Amino acid sequence: MTAKVKLPGIEVFMSKIDEDNFSKALGDYFKEIKFIDNYVWDTLDPPVRNSISLCYGAINSNVTIINSDITSISDYKNNYVFPRPNNAGFSGSFVGKGLVQFIHSKEADFAAGCLRNGTISASYKPAKDPETEAFVKGVWKIFKKGAKKVYAINRETGELYRDKPETRYFAWPDAAKIYDGTDGRYLTATAFNFYIAK
Repeated sequence: MTAKVKLPGIEVFMSKIDEDNFSKALGDYFKEIKFIDNYVWDTLDPPVRNSISLCYGAINSNVTIINSDITSISDYKNNYVFPRPNNAGFSGSFVGKGLVQFIHSKEADFAAGCLRNGTISASYKPAKDPETEAFVKGVWKIFKKGAKKVYAINRETGELYRDKPETRYFAWPDAAKIYDGTDGRYLTATAFNFYIAK
């Protein structure tokens, strides 16, 4: 029987200040936590940072959060880094044993002054990898502890569509403060979906 795969994910709104605070909270909770600036590299050596907020080495940078108590940086290099076709550099995996993917929130290209959501996600088999399951649950716990609830809003009227918060979207405090609807600054997921957090 094939082991069941879990694919948890959270849609997130975070500024660089939020990313740094989240990184510090993760570092306080886990003994060995690092952040790989994940884009196409020139060498086999992944760029390792001490904060998610420092992982902007390329325009398309995203982040691999790595618990090096589970997978060391050298193990990651040996098992999760691969050459790109046509000698076009190297890429590293976002998901795997002891790994969590983090995609940055970015200014929306369809709504000036608004912040488009990023994502935190993982992929693992709980029955075969209980260490990663515990790690992922810890990351989720820390994220949600610092997060504010997000509410869908009518951008034209400023009225909430409903009193209940969204179930998949969460914002951290600095992003919530900046993108609060003032002067047209909102949290957004698509050209038709805008939010505030509180």
